[in-house]
Amino acid sequence: MTTARDLADRFHREYLAAHPFTATTKGIAGYDDRVPDDSETGDERRRAELRAALGEAHRIEGAGEVSSGDAVVLACVASAAEQELAELESGPVEYTVTAMPFSGPASFMAVAARTTIADARAAGDYVSRLRASGAWIDQISDRLGAGAAKGRLPVGPVVDQAVAWADALLAEDVPAPLAAPEVPEEWRPARDAAAREVVKPALRRWADTLRELRPLARGEEQAGLAHLPGGDADYARAVRVHTTLPLSAEELHRTGMEELHRLEDRCRELGAAIGLSDLSALHRAMRDAAAAAAPAGAMAAAVAAVRRAEDRAGEVFPPPLPPPCEVTPMPDVVATSGMAPHYSAPKLDGSRPGTYWFNTQRPTAGAGWDVEGVAFHEAVPGHHLQLSRIQLLTDLTELQRHRSVTVFSEGWGLYAEQLAEEMGLYSGTEALLGAMANALMRACRLVVDTGMHAMGWSRQRAIDFFVGHVPMPEAFLVNEIDRYIIWPGQALAYLTGKLQIARLRDEARAALGAGFSLPAFHSAVLDHGSLPMPVLERVVRDWAGVA
Repeated sequence: MTTARDLADRFHREYLAAHPFTATTKGIAGYDDRVPDDSETGDERRRAELRAALGEAHRIEGAGEVSSGDAVVLACVASAAEQELAELESGPVEYTVTAMPFSGPASFMAVAARTTIADARAAGDYVSRLRASGAWIDQISDRLGAGAAKGRLPVGPVVDQAVAWADALLAEDVPAPLAAPEVPEEWRPARDAAAREVVKPALRRWADTLRELRPLARGEEQAGLAHLPGGDADYARAVRVHTTLPLSAEELHRTGMEELHRLEDRCRELGAAIGLSDLSALHRAMRDAAAAAAPAGAMAAAVAAVRRAEDRAGEVFPPPLPPPCEVTPMPDVVATSGMAPHYSAPKLDGSRPGTYWFNTQRPTAGAGWDVEGVAFHEAVPGHHLQLSRIQLLTDLTELQRHRSVTVFSEGWGLYAEQLAEEMGLYSGTEALLGAMANALMRACRLVVDTGMHAMGWSRQRAIDFFVGHVPMPEAFLVNEIDRYIIWPGQALAYLTGKLQIARLRDEARAALGAGFSLPAFHSAVLDHGSLPMPVLERVVRDWAGVA
């Protein structure tokens, strides 16, 4: 009889086969020569796998008593299958165009730029992937054409950005991201030939497709899913996928506004201590600080914050604690897209440690007064401690250790910024105000994401709202709005997850009283892997004895 763990292991292998770029990013061997199948036939094949896994999870659960651990495993399988089915139903491949490393050719280039080559076999796998990528990029182009025939079109400004990005790569003999992996010398001719003869022609065809679509594209005033056929249903699915909760766009919009007002009051209180109680003056000071920040100095400050947090981590977290987090500049192809500093978990093959990637090319979040808050979010006590630590929990299924549920991962990152304040890790008032800027951005995300995708806001209205309430570089905030356009619902995960974790902590503290332990609470949250919010609630309530 198939067990819960058997099902989870098979389901995870099928996921990696369908998403080989994710396998490469995580350092899981056996997938580095592959590309996804984003054809309509490939989507239907994947739907069949997901439905079979979902049905089997329900059968195992209904066949008799299962342990509490197996119940968590089955819930993780079911939730992951339901989420991916919802994403396939929405068909974002039909209208998503971006220069950011979240989908399409940009995601492929980002994976290539971070690929590590350990030996001749790995070099051969990399070249095989380059040779296979042309057909995959053509699938992306074909799906965009099919979407256009249904009236499901991309947004003009992001099309322009993507075309400019592609043209810059096509101007290079061998695009720099493809040449970034250090292959053995005998493999370089094959790598370069694949780049010139396969990847570049396919990328050119993709860019030509975008040029053909550009006159038909949605204008800035139609930035959200609300303006696509079936877009309302698509956004409802996106909300459920990224929050794992039955929340409406209206609820989330209201939560964002309430949190925004609370945070602005806190900013006025903190600002008064340094003579900046007026929000507009405070915003100017914070933006000026970010603009004046030298990349090397900002990255050094991030390193210092991470090391300070690592020194104190044992006070609030039980073993096992992960090795130190690497802090390094992100690849140029990623940095020049305007990507904010972010974290990658250690590669499982040992070829790269847990890494906090810092943008040294363009002004983004995490370089001014907010340098410490972003470092705490991405590294320690945030994603590095969370995701790298989960990898050390070898009793968990691979699914729990290596799949990331956005609302859990990003909710923890935002909770970690609050935890850092509770631990006294911020260096002063300016750093605390920087953390407030991060929190303001997460609150405003709920407002602008729902505003565009559910309420019909224009791109410019969303930009104006963001710039008016978030004291970060304006160019970065524009990039963020474009990110929400091409990835609906993902921005909702951060604050939603944080509020859920904080609520569960309050419940547990009230139930346990003097017996409450912060390290034990963190163990309860983290020791089952990356969980959907309903499953996390069940786990924490069981630990705390909450009915």
